[in-house]
Amino acid sequence: METSTIRIAIRSLNEPWDASRIPVVLDEIGAALREEADIPARLTADSMTIAIDVTTDRLPAAATLLRELGLI
Repeated sequence: METSTIRIAIRSLNEPWDASRIPVVLDEIGAALREEADIPARLTADSMTIAIDVTTDRLPAAATLLRELGLI
């Protein structure tokens, strides 16, 4: 199964996302993907970006939810 990665710049996070608490942000995004869209995802972060890996067939639904959450 192929995966796609959505990357979000940490510096672009705005309210209500707290860039100083990235582990919490990752948990909240992961929970929203699972609970609201039934999308399993692997979330990681480095010092500059959040990476969200989803199966490619679920990419449009994931992008829609992330847009609704104000992340993209």
